[in-house]
Amino acid sequence: MKIRYVFLLALGLIPAFDAAAFTLHGGLKNESAYFVSGEKRWDKVQNRLELEPEVTFGNWQFRGRGLIWYDAAMDIEPTRAPDLTSAIKRHYRTAAEIKEAYLLYEGDAFDLRLGWQQIVWGKTDGLRMLDIVNPLDLREFILDDFLDSRIGLFAGRLNWYPDTDIEQEIELLVIPDARPAKAAPAGSRWAFATPPVSPGLTLRILPPEEPNWAPKNTEAGLAWRANVSGWDVSLNYFYGWKDAPNALRRILPGVLELKLKHFRMHTLGGSFSNAFGAFVLRGEMAANLKEGIDRLGASFADTVARKTTLNAALAVEWTKYNWTISPQFFIRRITGWEPALLEARTTGFWTLRVATDFMHEKLKPEVLLIADWADGGWLARPKIAYEWSDQITTTLGADIFGGHAGFIGQFANNDRIYAEAEYTF
Repeated sequence: MKIRYVFLLALGLIPAFDAAAFTLHGGLKNESAYFVSGEKRWDKVQNRLELEPEVTFGNWQFRGRGLIWYDAAMDIEPTRAPDLTSAIKRHYRTAAEIKEAYLLYEGDAFDLRLGWQQIVWGKTDGLRMLDIVNPLDLREFILDDFLDSRIGLFAGRLNWYPDTDIEQEIELLVIPDARPAKAAPAGSRWAFATPPVSPGLTLRILPPEEPNWAPKNTEAGLAWRANVSGWDVSLNYFYGWKDAPNALRRILPGVLELKLKHFRMHTLGGSFSNAFGAFVLRGEMAANLKEGIDRLGASFADTVARKTTLNAALAVEWTKYNWTISPQFFIRRITGWEPALLEARTTGFWTLRVATDFMHEKLKPEVLLIADWADGGWLARPKIAYEWSDQITTTLGADIFGGHAGFIGQFANNDRIYAEAEYTF
């Protein structure tokens, strides 16, 4: 049974609970974006319906969040190769997704959630460090809000709140619904670049190896959070699949075979934050054990290395006089690095977020800057939102890319401007 049918079935069962209290929130939203660099055309004219039902019956609740949309740009723009083929249009034209649909039991000292969920561990701006539980839908690179791009996973989630001198909680996760990230379709404007094939070789792509819903693929996690002497701290452990696949490659006479494969890894990490007047200091750390890293080689056995990577993020946020200024620094380092690896020993990003508001918090300008200091790529995301009422908001913005290669720079021809209009209820 498909997820959306389970979601509708749950809604259909709601009337069976005589004492149930039902509420429904949601919204209608148009997101329109136009490419102003490279080939100039509509990127999207997306019309979206969002529904968030909630039912309370005794100590139990049902909470859901579903999205359905139609992208008119796929019918406005002509079909053409290579970036707007019929297959690419089908991928982007319509979608129906369940982001969350779970039962929640609230006890005296614990909460239990069972169903499709978004489980958020990290709190960094624009990029993810500890927020690794839910994979992302990368149909628009990292430009979507994480709330919309996270893929909901079926999980059991237990939060226990011990009665101790300090405020703390322990969280246990079990996820049988292991899934990889969803990449943009090959050939599309948001597809990741692939390395060129050497002259004299023909590329043969083999079926990928991906995790799925099976007992052997189950993911698990454990988190501890507490407030210690004014510091909000956490310790996190996750055993799961790397969202992005590694590229196994094999050279045969006249042929380069390519197989994408996901590998398991252990992640150990933690976070901290504290407020000092107008300043908030926060940071996250994560060590990925046995992470797959692509390397040079000529066979499936030697084109992926398993390494430990050390990752950290540090941010300072200043808020005063209706202004928020938040710089962040990200760094990633591969231990046991070797020249054959297709990733530099040390990589990272700088980010800067500046936001304010005017007209009694109705007019809200903001800009987010992300710079890849290893590859030289950068992304600027200015926007300005106006809240006409508690229910109606319009936004104008732009996504401007710079650089020539790397994680961000490969999209230098994808600058776009956009407008959004949203009604919530």
